[in-house]
Parts: sequence; C-alpha cells; structure tokens
Amino acid sequence: MIGTIKIDEIYETTVIGLENESKGVCKINGMVVFVPKVLIGEKIMIRITEIKKNFARGKLVRILEPSKSRIQSRCPYYEECGGCDLRHQNNNENLKFKKEKVKNALSRIGKINVKVDDVISSSKEDNYRNKASFKVENNRIGFYAEGTYQLIDIDNCLLVQKQINDSLQVIKRYILDNKNEIKTVTIKHGNALDEVLIDIYSLDNKDIKILDYLTTNISNLKTVIFNDKVVYGNGYISQILNGLMFNCSSKSFFQVNSGVAEKLYEAAVNVCKLNKNDVVLDLYCGTGTITCIVASHVKKVIGIEIVEDAIIDAEQNAKINNINNVKFICGDVAKEVSKINENIDVIFVDPPRKGIDRKAIAIIKKLSPKKIVYISCNPVTMARDLSYLNDLYDVKKVIPVDMFANTAHVECISFLKLKEID
Repeated sequence: MIGTIKIDEIYETTVIGLENESKGVCKINGMVVFVPKVLIGEKIMIRITEIKKNFARGKLVRILEPSKSRIQSRCPYYEECGGCDLRHQNNNENLKFKKEKVKNALSRIGKINVKVDDVISSSKEDNYRNKASFKVENNRIGFYAEGTYQLIDIDNCLLVQKQINDSLQVIKRYILDNKNEIKTVTIKHGNALDEVLIDIYSLDNKDIKILDYLTTNISNLKTVIFNDKVVYGNGYISQILNGLMFNCSSKSFFQVNSGVAEKLYEAAVNVCKLNKNDVVLDLYCGTGTITCIVASHVKKVIGIEIVEDAIIDAEQNAKINNINNVKFICGDVAKEVSKINENIDVIFVDPPRKGIDRKAIAIIKKLSPKKIVYISCNPVTMARDLSYLNDLYDVKKVIPVDMFANTAHVECISFLKLKEID
C-alpha cells in the first residue's frame, strides 16, 4: 500500500535504479520517486517537488553516502542546465548505462532477444558538438533549465567545440550592449575549413544590424542566415567525414559528433557486407552522408529526404565527391518509398527520434530487401519499429554508439536480415 508523501517535505531514501533518461529511481512510502543527478546505491536526502497519481519527482538536497562511480562535474551550470545528464558519473559507468538502456528497450518494448555489443566510445567526452542552438532573452543567451522555460545564461558550454564558444562570446557581447528582439541563435562549425555558420531568428528585422558586428569580430565566419534568409556568405559550411567532403546548410541534418560519426558509418557499412551488385535505398538521407559513403561499395544508391535544403546539399555533395551512382528524391519517405519499382537489396534507415512512419514500414516489408541497417538516436522507437519488422526479419547485431557523451542519449546501429523461408 502506498503511504502519503508531501510536496516540499524532505525525505531520506536510497537510489535503486536509473530510468531511461538517467534519473534516479527511489521509493518513499511505497511511491516511486524520480530524482535527477543521483546514482544507483546512493543514500540521499531529497525534497519532493511534484506528486502525480502513480509517481513523484524530487530534487537532491544532500548525498549521505555517494556511489564509487560519482565524479565532480566540471560544468558550473550543471545543476540547473538541461543540456547534460551524466556529468556526475564516470565515463565507463555511463557507457554501461547506455548499453543497458539499449538492451532494456529491445527486450521490454521490442520483445527482441539479441546480444548487444559494447558501446563504441567517443574519443572526446567534451568539446565534441559541431552544432548548438541557444535561446535569447533580452541581454541573456543560453539554454533552458531542465523541464522549464527558465533561461540559464551561458558563457561557455563544455559540450560544444571551441569555435562555437568563441562565436557565442561575440554574440553575448552584442546582446549585452544592444537592445534586441533576437529569440534563437544556432551556431555550426565546419571541420573542413574551420568555418562558422550562424543562424539567427528575431522578431524584429532591424536586428539585421548584428551582421556588421559578427563579420567584424568573427574571423572564420563563413555564412549568416537571418530569419531564414542568407544575408552573408553562400549558406553552408563544409564537413569532412570518412574521407568525403559534405556541404552542410543551416536546416539540414548532420551528425553533431564528427569523430564518432565516422566510426558509426564505418561500422554500419561493415556490418552488412555490401557488394558491387547491390541496389541500396537510404531513407531519411539528410545531406546524403550515408548515400555517398555507401556509393563506392555498391551498384546504386537512392536517397530520400523531406527537407528540401538537405536534398540540395546532398546533390551538391555527390558532385563535390565525383559520385555518379546516386539519385536523390525530395519528399515524404512513406509516399516516395511506395513509388520505388526497383529491386532493393539493402535499406539504410536513419529516422528522426519519433522513428519510422508505420506506412513506410509496411512498404519496406513489401520491398523485402535482403538486409536492413537501422540507425537510431532513440532506442525506444527503434525497438518498437524492429518489433514491427520482426515477422520478416531477424535482428542479427546491435551496436550502441556514444554520439552524445556526458548525456543520457545513445545512438544505435541494428542490422536485420530477411528470414530464410523453410
């Protein structure tokens, strides 16, 4: 029987597990309580902040007995900012948590029993992100506190590359000195030529005057987008990945951790043993990274993506790299994949967090390629989608990848093979 607990009351408890997003799981008077930034086995004191019908939320007040895995966070904003989740635990334990997260999703949601490989680790635990999106309120710029719209003013984010932090400092000085209606700023860094792209959204077109300040104070500034219009440069930066050059515009998707992305794509290509006669379909192809990387191994690749800017980038990327055996289609994956009338040998799919559209899954099954490589940033929706494919495909291999070090997120590669008919 569940006893009573009260808002703002302080309780002593022990952490018995970590949930999917790395929050600690405790029990107080029979009620499950979720507490961020605590670790398994820790004896803690918490304050209850919210009570629901079947669970409650709490905030750490004091650690009475710390875990041996606990480390001191180097980030001064960590207690409030919602950007990182696992800076208080050593990296080896973080990798174990991510592997377990993938295993749990597959078994509980997908009902799939498969061995999960050890996590492919990131060579950098900090300063790896090549993109960051900041919120702006009057003279402050930063990220929202976890679960709120309360802005945490940021001077330096440990997750992002130095060039992004340098650009942030310039923008910060500008908004401190100038009244403005700027609401969001996205900064990207290109590793090919050490270039910066800045995308600004403002409620007032007069804020275009920031452009002169940026061009004067950021020496490696390549391009600026203001309210969806390119106002400086040609609208993109360049990334080098797996020996190929990729143009990347503001709205098109590109993996945020280039070093780990190379390992990810290498593993994805190796796991399915492509051959020169294969015709490959690359769904949710973005700027054509997988399409172009796979092209040299196969006869032909068709990439499908709904974001028009990404398809423009993808076509340009094929030209830059002298790749002639690819074709790109701009449109909704579910609609466009139904028009494919070629025999498809392999499908690569790298969907957004919500997973694959059910209609698209039905059509994938109809195409019945011999192999599917599913790349996911959300093990929960991946497990769900694999369960829909389970009647026709066996999951042969699952490889977690630490694309997002110091956070609870994990990227994952699943390799599926068409079942042999008896």
